[in-house]
Amino acid sequence: MYDISVTQSIIVASETRVQRLLRWYAQQPVELRIEAHKLAADLFFQYRDKYPEAKNEVRYATFVLAVLKMYDSAHAVSHKDSDHDIDKIRKTTELLADRFLAEKRAKTRRKKLSKKKNQVMDMWAEIQFLRSKGFSWRNVSEFLAKKRRVKIHWTYLQKIGSRLDKQSSAPTEEKK
Repeated sequence: MYDISVTQSIIVASETRVQRLLRWYAQQPVELRIEAHKLAADLFFQYRDKYPEAKNEVRYATFVLAVLKMYDSAHAVSHKDSDHDIDKIRKTTELLADRFLAEKRAKTRRKKLSKKKNQVMDMWAEIQFLRSKGFSWRNVSEFLAKKRRVKIHWTYLQKIGSRLDKQSSAPTEEKK
């Protein structure tokens, strides 16, 4: 059986606060969760000798303590506190900015192209040739359906075409 008193002596927070912290932790990006585990490992080495018979309890408690510290540091500036010094605010803002950028990177990870888009990109040279011969987007779609057995709606072809035209006509800076 587990010794809950060990976890309570390390965490020093109510059960409802611990549950709230763990929900907050679950909503964070992967980079932040890894950071929490790193901090928990560092804290574990500080407490393991104090409670040698309860390593599992210490492991859990240090994890919750790490999440608590991260939550408090992320929300330090928002609390009404007369002890705000500029270094503390700068450090917290840098931490929040790093986490914000990590969230943005996690959301904008490159996604796999759809099957239809792969087909269109594979035939793009042929589509451009047909367009240069005066084919409308509808005619290109009908051509691909009859001759290549690929059913792609003409509006989808037009949408991809306009995106590729915008990318190719975007101004590029020359190196000086």
